[in-house]
Amino acid sequence: MRKHDSPLFNGPLGEGEAAVGVGTVGSSEAIICQGLAFKRKWQNKMKAQGKPHDRPNIVTGANVQVCWEKFARYFEVELKEVKLEDGYYVMDPEKAVEMVDENTICVAAILGSTLNGEFEDVKRLNDLSAENKETGWDTPIHVDAASGGFIAPFIYPELEWDFRLQQKSSSQVIHQYYQLIRLGYEAVIREDSSDTGREARGGHSESPPRARHPRQGHG
Repeated sequence: MRKHDSPLFNGPLGEGEAAVGVGTVGSSEAIICQGLAFKRKWQNKMKAQGKPHDRPNIVTGANVQVCWEKFARYFEVELKEVKLEDGYYVMDPEKAVEMVDENTICVAAILGSTLNGEFEDVKRLNDLSAENKETGWDTPIHVDAASGGFIAPFIYPELEWDFRLQQKSSSQVIHQYYQLIRLGYEAVIREDSSDTGREARGGHSESPPRARHPRQGHG
């Protein structure tokens, strides 16, 4: 699945290169896997700089799916939520970037809001985040495309939300929503292998783990 998904989202693959990512059984597992990768990569960077690495945070809109709250709670990451306003029910990119600091492991945008299906302005978020690089905070963007990942490439092909954007690091998409597979399956697609984080993959294998569906048992 990753092999076919990455070109669909304009993944930067050269000839003979394989897509980087991991298959999971749903949104919660996908977001936890990628959230851990972001956390470990940030911790390693802070350790290398001799800085504290015990207070990571993540920036999202208040409209995110509850699995983002689970990730933050279970893995001790502060959740910074951009509050919604009357008549504006998605994350405001300007307010999101204002919340970013040295300890931000990523900013999460949604392509298909949990509340109303609206696409957040990932392009604007990217442009503002790129400006933030002047501070030394090279903060990655994760796009939760569970709802819109298989809509935007076909209906809105010119919409820039994918790997065409400089700060975009990863996305996850759900295949069973669109009858692309019968079993529960969601894929996390990453820009490159440096974003996987060995610790987040459960060891030192160079290959990302393959999620096992409950019905498959333990071989």
